[in-house]
Amino acid sequence: MSPFSDQAEKQVCHLGERNLIENISDWLEDCGLPPPAGIGDDAAVIQANEDKLVITKDSLVYNKHFDDQAPPELVGAKLLKRNISDLAAMGATPSYAVIACLLPPSTSILWLEKLYSGLNSTANDHSISIVGGDLTSTFEDLAFTLTLLGPGPTKPLTRKTANPGDTLWVTGSLGGSIVSKHLKFDPRLEEGKWLAQFEGVSSAMDVSDGLAADLLNLCPENCRIELDSDAIPISEDAESLAIKTGSSAIKHALTDGEDYELLFTLDASVHPIEFIQDWKDSFQTPVSCIGKVTTRKSIEETTVQYRDSLKDFNERGYEHF
Repeated sequence: MSPFSDQAEKQVCHLGERNLIENISDWLEDCGLPPPAGIGDDAAVIQANEDKLVITKDSLVYNKHFDDQAPPELVGAKLLKRNISDLAAMGATPSYAVIACLLPPSTSILWLEKLYSGLNSTANDHSISIVGGDLTSTFEDLAFTLTLLGPGPTKPLTRKTANPGDTLWVTGSLGGSIVSKHLKFDPRLEEGKWLAQFEGVSSAMDVSDGLAADLLNLCPENCRIELDSDAIPISEDAESLAIKTGSSAIKHALTDGEDYELLFTLDASVHPIEFIQDWKDSFQTPVSCIGKVTTRKSIEETTVQYRDSLKDFNERGYEHF
């Protein structure tokens, strides 16, 4: 049986990424688990004896996540750091990694050595041991996958666990990552650990597919998010990119993806001003309140309510299919 189809309605691109993930969960019904133990969160939380183990996996594909203009050292760093960002979103500590390399025979030895140099430096920066992996040859495609795991907090941060009345927050600034940030970012690892210990954090995830898409992934089924568009922190790169593309900076902030910031909610009982002060006592990383979670009155209501100039906005962030 061919793994490909020439009928559009039978191709994975017809489903889209979100529906494909739902299908895969159904196909694995007998051996899968609900999140956060299984598919559906930034990482999976596994009970290992008395401890929690958090595990994630991510990939890089040539001409999709990097190109010839990207220094190989930064490609290697990105491969590891995008996985670190997933564990940061759960409040976990990355400890061990395995990497798989899918290499065409023509792959440059020097280029690959430099990729591993960047991988090595990033692993040392975060006290991560790379303990193995796999090498396989391909005909043309160049790609890498990395699995990262480490111990999690007593109560890992999870998606879709917010409640009506909770406030919505994001670290850093958003948009324009293609300018430089997608290769030069610092995973919010310490911030994630801190949030996991802070009483009142009701949910969290990292922003990798764009805020517009990740809000849908964070919001519980019975809730909706009222987004304060004017409060969204827009990066300087998004502003400069908007001039070149003719699009708006706020659209870039909502849809570009690869921001690798933390998106989280706080219980309604947490006073925003007090939280900001506690945050500033620990971090220089900016943090912004950008909305709130409310009750979804009917299935006809949109999951995210945009206001003012964005009231008709209906785009989503990045999807693979």
